[in-house]
Amino acid sequence: MSEAPAKKPIWHKAVAPLLGSGFLLVLLLPGVLIGIFLVSGAASILLFGALPVAVAYFGGATSASARIIAVMVVSGTLARVFDQSPILSALLVAVVAFLIGISARRGLSSPILFVGISLAFLVINPPKLGQSGHQVFDNLDPVLVTALLLLIGGLWARLMIASIRKWIPATPETSPRSMRILVPYGLALGISTGLSTYFLMTYAPGGVGAWLILTIFVVYKPDPDKRKARTRDRVIGTIGGGFAAFIVLEILEAFDWQQGLAQLILALIFLSVSMTYFIPGPYWKYVFFLTPGVVLLDSNAVSDQTDIDLLRVVYTLIGVAIALISGLVVQLIVQMIYGKKTTTPDQSQ
Repeated sequence: MSEAPAKKPIWHKAVAPLLGSGFLLVLLLPGVLIGIFLVSGAASILLFGALPVAVAYFGGATSASARIIAVMVVSGTLARVFDQSPILSALLVAVVAFLIGISARRGLSSPILFVGISLAFLVINPPKLGQSGHQVFDNLDPVLVTALLLLIGGLWARLMIASIRKWIPATPETSPRSMRILVPYGLALGISTGLSTYFLMTYAPGGVGAWLILTIFVVYKPDPDKRKARTRDRVIGTIGGGFAAFIVLEILEAFDWQQGLAQLILALIFLSVSMTYFIPGPYWKYVFFLTPGVVLLDSNAVSDQTDIDLLRVVYTLIGVAIALISGLVVQLIVQMIYGKKTTTPDQSQ
């Protein structure tokens, strides 16, 4: 009879968010410095280049850094080239989503999953470069600057990962899937995110609609059972986290602390706690703490902060519906073609 795993001490649970906060701060540092001294708007773009590398590495993709950086730089640069073009931007997101689908050979999701998520934010609401009046350089080429910032972000994340690699827990690989499963998955992912991108850019430009695309990426999985569990956890975590964000925003407003340092610190705390559940789970706890963090960040520069909270929940629910419908349609088509269920169990968390 095997022994039950020992529970982690209380101090470990308290230290984990602090370590997560420290890692996020170090990851943000180059972008913040570049944004302050060289060109405003750099922090967000550099973070979009760093996150896919960091998340993939923590998820077990220890040898994919170069490929992830390359895909992120190329797709992010094209997003800037196609800026304000709904059709070209939608096609770009669809192609990247298809690549994400067919690269999901092992584990719960593709190692380049966060490339699609970062790309969605760059496409739907691209950060404005050099518009605060504090930049050193004039007449900046936004395409070139975006490419450089994404590259710097990816390389910086890889450097940070190398320095803490021995403390990162190993993530076991699972059985590879066949292309018979991955091609339909990639097509459904590409069509659903591509069409969503087109409609968001056409009818809701410049908003927080990227959360809809993000939801499709994280909810829609090749295995139907994992898809159902992920959908349930996403809905529960988002609604609960949205309610928590509303309470926090009301408290900040009561003390006149909104849109300032206090709100940013709280956002960082929520995000750090969420990352402690990113790999071990449960997934709903990760989403529960993630939601207030991103709401506090996204609403820090707007006056109607509770509207951002509501939109976060609404776009998540719409994204869940699109992911479920896409999954159902593809599953029916695959069954019609092959005459049986062609998915394989997903062994990862």
